[in-house]
Amino acid sequence: MKQRSLKTLRLEIDAIDDKIHNLLMSRVKLVGEVGKVKAAAGDYRFSLRPAREASMMRRLVNQHRGPFPADSLIKIWRELLCGTVRVQTPFSVALCEGDDPIESRGLVRDQFSNAPTHIFATPENTIESVQSGESMVAVVPVPNRSTESTWWHELAFGKHKNLKIIGLLPFLRSNASPSSKAFSIAEVRPESSGRDTSLVVLEYVTGEPNVDFLEQTETYKILGQLAFNGRQPGIGKTTALLVSTQKFIEHPDQVKTLLPPSLQHVVTRFATIGCYPEQLDIGRTLEIS
Repeated sequence: MKQRSLKTLRLEIDAIDDKIHNLLMSRVKLVGEVGKVKAAAGDYRFSLRPAREASMMRRLVNQHRGPFPADSLIKIWRELLCGTVRVQTPFSVALCEGDDPIESRGLVRDQFSNAPTHIFATPENTIESVQSGESMVAVVPVPNRSTESTWWHELAFGKHKNLKIIGLLPFLRSNASPSSKAFSIAEVRPESSGRDTSLVVLEYVTGEPNVDFLEQTETYKILGQLAFNGRQPGIGKTTALLVSTQKFIEHPDQVKTLLPPSLQHVVTRFATIGCYPEQLDIGRTLEIS
């Protein structure tokens, strides 16, 4: 068989590029029609669908073959998804940079492409930007037990109860992933992607010894802790815990059933504050054959 010339091969590549572009334009047209159907039904909500996006990414990686790196494939699709979301709903991102501004901005860029970004000094101000409508998505550092910020308590019981945690950044995990992690927050109804982690805030009377047992269970992981005085009528000092559990919690009533029996009478109130699709772990930059 005669070997094709370099010119012929390049012409074939150009033809494939044209087909890809035509398909892309067809896809955007369909996205526009989706937006019109939703508007006709009175649905003007933010068009971001983190669970659907995560399911799509997992499917693409599972079916991917050949030498093209899987992480590059995901980056292409992230750009595509961000572009089509902006077709339906132009949006901006509010970012609390935390201890590493460079990594934090990289997390936003990888997840939300070149969406306009507003920088804030604290998680509270960042989330307030979404509450006020100035931004559509907030990105804040994942807290730990020594963090004094109370933003997650406001999502549970305060003025930001309409907002939910919808993502953990970065979604793509590899050897090259940044060490920083952040939550994305928006006024979006949580949906299941098939593999999810839910975030729950639990309150209990300070000093209750049974709560120490929570750390020894595999159901919940403690991310944050705060102490309050007299936040609930008739109750003195209380402690709030931000915990994660590796399952999708659709109804708040499921929370108590997941607690050990010794804790079910101890927790005075609780609330779910969102969930995120579990990270897609492709290890190092892969060439999947």
